[in-house]
Amino acid sequence: MKPIISIVLMFIFSNVFSQTAQNLDYRGKVVREYIIKRSDKIKGDNFIYNEWNDGMLVLNDSIFSKQNYLQYDVYKNRVLIKNMKNFDEIIEITDNSLTGFSILEKGRMLKHDFVKLKSNNFNSLDEGGFYEIVFNLENTNYFIKKNQKIVFDPNRSKGSQTENNFPLEFQEKVTYYIKNSQGLYVHVKLRKKSILEVLNANSKLVSSFIKAHKINFRKEGDIIKLVNYYYSL
Repeated sequence: MKPIISIVLMFIFSNVFSQTAQNLDYRGKVVREYIIKRSDKIKGDNFIYNEWNDGMLVLNDSIFSKQNYLQYDVYKNRVLIKNMKNFDEIIEITDNSLTGFSILEKGRMLKHDFVKLKSNNFNSLDEGGFYEIVFNLENTNYFIKKNQKIVFDPNRSKGSQTENNFPLEFQEKVTYYIKNSQGLYVHVKLRKKSILEVLNANSKLVSSFIKAHKINFRKEGDIIKLVNYYYSL
């Protein structure tokens, strides 16, 4: 009887240690890993910026509400403000009339505008939500991005079981979109081929503009110049 019990226990323990957990790395790929010991703490924070900022809530695209303490939780997709009568009280804006908001980033003094979009604003399946309009002086909305944070577990081993206790950490994930000729947003990568598949008209003029302005397809500022030029033709 004892040998049978021992075999059963060995089978259970071997199954436990052979099980893997799935986590996403910063590229969105699945990483299989053995987790033997792990800290419950998460390194970093789930906000788009590290501190509370001045900002503005936009209701029904027409009502503007200035806020002295506004923050965007990109991990849980929540817009938060502080109660001006009680700074310890944090309020989540869940009103469906919230159609956008702006954040004035401290230090850099840059204004970031976010707009709520639905899945039917895209040419492929997308969950919708809040998207940042990539800053440009022309105030166009041809080029947008979705800011997210995912929880990454660095406690992974490559084929061997190693006891470690590195904390979980937040990692940023940014997804870009360009509006096409049908007025729908298309997911793109910051690469020449991906972007020109969307900006596919007036190829000679576009090519000349790229060469003349030495467009770097990895820089947001250069892409928005190209996109605005494209839609000015």
